[in-house]
Amino acid sequence: MLLRQVLLSAGVGIATGFLIAAVDYLVSDQAVWFLYDISTPAVLLLLPFVAIVLARGCIRYAVPSREGELTEDYIHIFHEPKTAMRWSNLPGKLLASLITIAGGGALGLEGPAVYLGANLGDSYQRRQEGLFRGEHRKFLLVAGAAAGMAALFRAPLTGVIFALEVPYLDGLAGFALVPALVASSSGYLTFVLMVGSEPLFRVVPPKGFDLQDIFLAVVLGLLCAIGARLFALCLHGAVSLRERLPVWLSVSLGGLGVGAIAVAVFSIFGQAMTFGPGYRLIQHVMDNRMTFSSLTILFAARFAATILTVEGGGIGGLFFPQAVMGVLLGCMASHFAPGATPGLLPLVGLAAFVGAGYRVPLAAVAFVAETTGTAWAFIPAVIASVTAFLAMGGSGISKMQRTYSSAK
Repeated sequence: MLLRQVLLSAGVGIATGFLIAAVDYLVSDQAVWFLYDISTPAVLLLLPFVAIVLARGCIRYAVPSREGELTEDYIHIFHEPKTAMRWSNLPGKLLASLITIAGGGALGLEGPAVYLGANLGDSYQRRQEGLFRGEHRKFLLVAGAAAGMAALFRAPLTGVIFALEVPYLDGLAGFALVPALVASSSGYLTFVLMVGSEPLFRVVPPKGFDLQDIFLAVVLGLLCAIGARLFALCLHGAVSLRERLPVWLSVSLGGLGVGAIAVAVFSIFGQAMTFGPGYRLIQHVMDNRMTFSSLTILFAARFAATILTVEGGGIGGLFFPQAVMGVLLGCMASHFAPGATPGLLPLVGLAAFVGAGYRVPLAAVAFVAETTGTAWAFIPAVIASVTAFLAMGGSGISKMQRTYSSAK
């Protein structure tokens, strides 16, 4: 029984890793970098609007369920034993998310990556129902989600922990640990054999950290919890507003709003840094010591662009947008802590904001270690992430997560 589960999980991981490599090439290597070369204000203004119109068209005409949930759909299906992911939804949702992100929407690729892997796993498992019983019916759903996350970020441990952690407000789906480990590893290996194993971010680690850094990690964790609470509140408000407004008004407000922010940011910084997932933005602020006012502008702009993308009807991931905001808050905090270890607070902020907003403190810490290729910030990141998680209370950006006790 276990051997069959391992073999099936490995197959799901390999298939997911291959498909994620193709998606990453089309979007990250081609379209996203092109966004930063746009210098015509009219194009900056109108591109997100056009992308959101096309994305909503995909949802309306190419997704049978006519909804654009990605990670939220994974969480929902995880908790409902009699429900399953619809294979027919996958092409339309995937296309809509890629159009959103390639057109400047401020969302991440991890949403479609998790959804693609989970859909592959769940669809295949339903064709092998005789091998699974009870809760084991969700084995390959979780395995596929882990593989998608692991492949995209070249972070196998993050993929495992995120897939197990994100369904719950306060727990882990331990029953799926082995399938998730196998699928995550095979998805990661497939991806890096095709793309390479370089960490997502370039970081030169110092020799270590001191007690002052621990204190700063606690303070920054509290600040990130406040930021994550505000983000969750605005995000839920944006979804509610989208459902109440006429489609043309919602699309116009969201698409043109994202474009207007990009025009304003371009006029200040010379690049539309609010476009796309935000890989280049994170690397830029970590490599260059920017003024506090510049960081504040970028934080507010990125925050608003993400909310407006969601309000307009664009779809994508919300893990990485929170990572961007956490890094920016960490860079801002560095201006008030000149004695902090150089480069530490941005990474601590990343872990704290993501850990609080998505209720995944362990996955956020693993993400910092794996995407930088070093574990030197591990302890301060753990402290900040746990502090932010506790300060967040029962709030979060997901409405589908459940407490571990109520889900059992």
